Parts: sequence; structure tokens; C-alpha cells
Amino acid sequence: MPRQPIKRELEQGTYWTPPCEVAITEAHPRLLNALKTGSGLDRKRLFVAGAYDMAFGSPMGQFEVAIDRESGLSCGVFRTMRNWEDVSGKPVWFTSDGDPDNAVETVLRSAKAEGLVP
Repeated sequence: MPRQPIKRELEQGTYWTPPCEVAITEAHPRLLNALKTGSGLDRKRLFVAGAYDMAFGSPMGQFEVAIDRESGLSCGVFRTMRNWEDVSGKPVWFTSDGDPDNAVETVLRSAKAEGLVP
């Protein structure tokens, strides 16, 4: 049986891998500086998730979110490579429910507003 093209449009947007916890010291320097301005760096847990284009599956960058479940505040950035340079968006602070996926979604909206993600 010959292969037939699928007659539907490709989904558009960004998807991410399940966030995994890493050491807070692994944060992008821009995020780490933002976290140091707040209190309780030792209370924050850092999660990283890879970002991919839905239509082509190509890697776009990664999300880094630091979550403080005690205070309900989180901070995150989107980082990517542009012209061989490690570029990150502006760290964004927001209230969070402690769920890393929800935090990544908030950072995605911020990265879109900054023009880092289409």
C-alpha cells in the first residue's frame, strides 16, 4: 500500500519535556542573579524543561523555573542559542501553585511576549 500524505495541518506552537529537578546552582546566570535578590535561595527548587517546535520537532531552547512552594512565588527564564551565544529572556517573577508544568507555561507566555518564542 503506497504511503499517502496526511491531509491535516501540522499543529503549531511549543511543547516541552517533563520538567526535571536540577541543582539551583545550574541556573542560567541571569536567573541566578534574579533569585539572589529574593530571600531564601535554599528554599527554591530549580526545574528545567526542553522546548521544541510542535510542527517540526526541532529544539528551540529550554525553560528554567525556580519554585518556592513556601512563599508561592516562582521565577523563570527561557534560554536559547542565537548566533552561537547563550541568550536568555528577562527573568519573570509570578505567583505559582508549585506545579513545574504550570510554571513553564507562565514562562512560555513571557518568552512569547519578549519575541524569543514564535
